[in-house]
Amino acid sequence: MKVFFVIVLIQINYLISGFEHVERLNNEKEDNVTKNIKRVNVKDGEFTNRIVFTTTREDDPILWFNKKYHRYEYIGQFWIGETKYITAQLHQTKTKEVLSTLREDPDVNVLRQNPEISWVTQEKAHTRRARTLDTKWPKLWYLNGDVSPSMKVDKAWAYGYSGMGITIAVLDDGLQTDHPDLAANVDTVNDKDLYDYDDDPRHEGGNSHGTECSGLIGAVKDNNICVVGVAFSCTLIGIRILGDSAILDSEEAQALNHYISKIDIYSNSWGPGELTGFEEPGPITKAALQNGVTNGRNGKGSIYIWAAGNGGTADNCNADGYANSIYTVAITGVQIGKNAWYSEVCAPALAAAYGGSEDDRFMTTTTTASGCKTEGVQGTSYAAPIATGIAALTLEANPNLTWRDMQHLIVFTSNKNGFNDTYSEWSINGANKEFSQVLGFGLLDAEAMVKYGKHWVTVPIQQTCRSYTSSPALSTNTSASDSINITSGDCSSLNYLEHVLAHITFSYTGFRGVTQLYLVSPSGTKSHLLHYRYNDAVDNEPAGTLTWTFMSVHFWKENPIGSWSLEISSYINDIITVSLDSWSLTLYGTSVDPWPSTEATTSAILSESTTQDIITTKELRNEVSTEPTTQSTITVQTSKVTSASTTQSSTIFQTIEHQTDITTFVPTSRDITETTLMHITHTATPRHTKEKVITSTMATFNDTNGTTISRDVGVFIAIISIAGVVFVTYATK
Repeated sequence: MKVFFVIVLIQINYLISGFEHVERLNNEKEDNVTKNIKRVNVKDGEFTNRIVFTTTREDDPILWFNKKYHRYEYIGQFWIGETKYITAQLHQTKTKEVLSTLREDPDVNVLRQNPEISWVTQEKAHTRRARTLDTKWPKLWYLNGDVSPSMKVDKAWAYGYSGMGITIAVLDDGLQTDHPDLAANVDTVNDKDLYDYDDDPRHEGGNSHGTECSGLIGAVKDNNICVVGVAFSCTLIGIRILGDSAILDSEEAQALNHYISKIDIYSNSWGPGELTGFEEPGPITKAALQNGVTNGRNGKGSIYIWAAGNGGTADNCNADGYANSIYTVAITGVQIGKNAWYSEVCAPALAAAYGGSEDDRFMTTTTTASGCKTEGVQGTSYAAPIATGIAALTLEANPNLTWRDMQHLIVFTSNKNGFNDTYSEWSINGANKEFSQVLGFGLLDAEAMVKYGKHWVTVPIQQTCRSYTSSPALSTNTSASDSINITSGDCSSLNYLEHVLAHITFSYTGFRGVTQLYLVSPSGTKSHLLHYRYNDAVDNEPAGTLTWTFMSVHFWKENPIGSWSLEISSYINDIITVSLDSWSLTLYGTSVDPWPSTEATTSAILSESTTQDIITTKELRNEVSTEPTTQSTITVQTSKVTSASTTQSSTIFQTIEHQTDITTFVPTSRDITETTLMHITHTATPRHTKEKVITSTMATFNDTNGTTISRDVGVFIAIISIAGVVFVTYATK
């Protein structure tokens, strides 16, 4: 009986602690980890026994640190820019180790008081997830065939660009360096495993995500294996940072600055969890990103491509401090005709790329065990590597492009291309650039990137200014707004905007996720900084306050002078009160027009294009005609049955005005059976409504063990016949 009782207690503890955490404890493989730097299995946000510090002493800490500080054990050191960081760990008993996961260890504070230790922190572990999706929906089988509209990668190849001479780091869960479709392009001298602390990025457990992302970037050409990468002649460097355990700030920072003198682009298909919370890089990682754009590529700046996230319109990428950074290029996903079902509302997103979708077609790429993967490949995890490859082609066309040049080129060349934004209407900003609240400035265009990139004139020096702080203490249970006036005296050297940061503190009487924020520029451009997030509401039920920096690219090239307004509203009207406590703006941009007169540029491009077309058309035709069928064309006819089988967990009854073919409510990816938010009847008017129809709608929140979007109730059969010309329509080398 006692044994039975103990077993029951263990099972209860197992459930409470979370399956994922317990599995980490049971399955952690650390055989190759040096004892003194053994990874500590703590949950997301908990303190570890690891500390990081800087010191005023110039002699090597390996000679003095352990002798002087007996409670610690020296591990090693690394540099971020001009700052040297030293890592060590606390000697802890089991009891003390448990306590330190809950709060900072008191010994750390003692170390901080020492005058020769100038900076110290006890690190917290943070869970980082690959931004891909495991689908349970019917499968379609395709190669990366041509789609309409095209990203015109084949056109960029036809100009002779293949990523030659460009080095790309893939930060992920590992890279199979000897994969036959990748090996010729992999640099095995400079790769790194920061997870297991060795120089081999291969994951002994066979995790495949990093290998999948790498294939889309740099799989080799003409070998009849798997696929051809967008930048099929680039150099790939694998940097393993993801695994079953959480990651530390210092490890992220080292990965983002690894081999910084030679790596041109860092491809990141990972980030914080979806749907709920606000999480940003730690202080060392922030320093690493800034150092990368300052000192990377010999001062031209490293290019950081980031997957924007897969939370669908139930999530907002502004809550992700990585995609939200001005130093990163956030890339979201599209499927045929519209934003991908997993694409988030995302003011920081510059542009979109195809990322695969269970709604129409998956991607094809490389995977571990020297294999190929043709099913379930979908997510911004795969859109970001496509963008990375296009960036590599562009850098090959013009290696002198800076990190800001790359962002300007993306804004300059991307466009709507007929894609529907299923969350809201497309808008035109004050600089006459069309943008979407989900898709940024639209689909990437590889041909335009290399053509304009080759002749691009480096943008003027970055200017910045900061507004005063407004503290309106404005409370509402519907909506209200406050304004800040920017004068020419405030920003005398800034006439053309790039990034806009809104530093906001807001409060709420409950359910944080019901808070909505819009920033409106003097030109009338409206950017949705934060929208209703159901999971964040459920997870943050008590009253509270949040201070966060929200970034938007929607005002690109506008003039900042005039009145800016910030609108705050409560999604649940008359029930939850939200308060705008304070806010200010930081504006980035240039004093003169960063985009050159297009007449000279277009003339040069057209002249070059005419000559190049004469040279390459015949060669391209000959090469395509000789490509093997497995890599050039495949036609698949299939029928797809979509039936969303879900478990009801909580409902909210609402009276809404809506367009009947637009998804308004989004299912959660968590089981909230134990938590019912509330039952409310209210009126809401979605901002994407065109034809308004009054109806009574029940929004049901479901658990599908993965991020999904709302789907029409019932079963429908779509018979699709798509002739896909492979994503790899080859050009001459």
